[in-house]
Amino acid sequence: MHLEYYPIRGRGLQGDQFQLARLIDDQGNMYKGAYDQSRHFGSEDELKNYLANLFEVDQDNLTLSKMNL
Repeated sequence: MHLEYYPIRGRGLQGDQFQLARLIDDQGNMYKGAYDQSRHFGSEDELKNYLANLFEVDQDNLTLSKMNL
């Protein structure tokens, strides 16, 4: 499964975390409301683990890339 995401940087107490603003797959499906938009992540690995659990896929079968808006 491949997902593109758009992060909102500068979150968390020290501004070193990010929020997930937008998430889309290769088929054009957007997952607004399917994930916790208020959650902060410290790394892409943390995001990948969260999304693998959310979509019930193996973390090795999930690839992430940042959106170019």
